[in-house]
Amino acid sequence: MSESTIPAANTVTVTGRGTVAAAPDHFHINVGIEAQRPTVKGAYAAASEAMNAVQGQLLARQVARDAISSSTLDVRAETRWQDGIGSTVTGYTVSATVNVLLRYDEAAEEIIAAVVDTGNDSVRLNGLSPAISDATAAQDAARAVAWADAARAAGLYAQLAGKRLGAVVSITEGQEHGGGPAPVMARAMMASSDAAMAIEPGQSNVNATVTATWLLS
Repeated sequence: MSESTIPAANTVTVTGRGTVAAAPDHFHINVGIEAQRPTVKGAYAAASEAMNAVQGQLLARQVARDAISSSTLDVRAETRWQDGIGSTVTGYTVSATVNVLLRYDEAAEEIIAAVVDTGNDSVRLNGLSPAISDATAAQDAARAVAWADAARAAGLYAQLAGKRLGAVVSITEGQEHGGGPAPVMARAMMASSDAAMAIEPGQSNVNATVTATWLLS
């Protein structure tokens, strides 16, 4: 019997979800670059100098070039409202971001501290996000948990309906929002202005969702 000819009354469809924890082996740091000056040229020059300093510091500490990515410099005008005049431009802000992928075992604390110290108020650390370089095993484990969840619920519904669970007629894997492991914890703490940051990897959740339809008999 094909799926298209199966009466809906003789089936049960259930969505199961599974989550497993996995230890991240990499993490991303997001570095913000921002400079505000009276002129576009001045703001652009200051932001470019900060960007070059950050990238130079990373390369000097043996961070691979392909682990560094940056956005283009964005320019926006800063304005102020004045009665009788209207909106006037007071200056320009040029901003960009640098994303760096680091391993927990490559002196990450010293690298982050060095980047933050590259100078002045144009550089800031926006945040850290853990990453799993190969989440295949964890993803498969999450799928198994999701399947068990769906099968348990389908069996319960069949029992409540006074029927027995039959063969599976369709399986659809859902798409988790976010497209990958979800960070549970990643912290960076600065004990003092000249101390290296202590990075704690924590755990990441790997999620799976499956929707399956069973025959009822």
